[in-house]
Amino acid sequence: MAAIQRVLVTGAAGALGSRVCARFSEAGLTVIAADLPQAVPAESTEIHADADDKNLHWIGLDLREPAAVRDGVDAIEKNIGAIDALVHCAGGFRWALMGEVSDDDIDFLLDANLRSSLLLLREILPKMKAQNLGRIVLMSSKSTLNPQQGEGPYAATKAALNALTKSVADEVKALDVTINALLPTVIDTPANRDAMPDSDFDKWVTRDQLADIIFGLTQPTGAPINGALIPVSGKM
Repeated sequence: MAAIQRVLVTGAAGALGSRVCARFSEAGLTVIAADLPQAVPAESTEIHADADDKNLHWIGLDLREPAAVRDGVDAIEKNIGAIDALVHCAGGFRWALMGEVSDDDIDFLLDANLRSSLLLLREILPKMKAQNLGRIVLMSSKSTLNPQQGEGPYAATKAALNALTKSVADEVKALDVTINALLPTVIDTPANRDAMPDSDFDKWVTRDQLADIIFGLTQPTGAPINGALIPVSGKM
């Protein structure tokens, strides 16, 4: 059973993605940190090394665009090496009652949560299968199990990731390739604290806790776990 060496983390400039990048880098792995071109250092679509972390390489990727995803994956393989693990932290949330959900809400949620996942897996999974090594972690949501009012459109796009996880897990079950999805409740981020200032933050899942769980799923001890939908509830 081979150990992973290189991990692609999407949403790398965000609150969770940045912690995930740090967790893998601290372990000595090569991290390719992807986010929208305007969110990465130098606003570049070219791969470039982080100024402070020798293990970290940035790339700007618009995950809504098939050509951008294809070209980005090819550039990573050419300049860094094969992608052994994918941690897809990029995504988005919109709260809307069904009669009030806008066209923009629908497009945003489908693009951020489902379309990005499909495009990434279409490019990366065949390569992982060919090298017989791969670890994939998707970020779903606990709301897919019991969505409350206003969460329907968001939960529907995240529930699609649950189905995708199960299907791909069956596709790769004979290989040293795994895919799992985390289903967190509220993640303790600055944005969530600002949005819900009266909440008990101690009940929320921390970014470091999620990063540790993600890291564990990519390690040899996590290899037997495949197709799991893992609730991460904190104290809620």
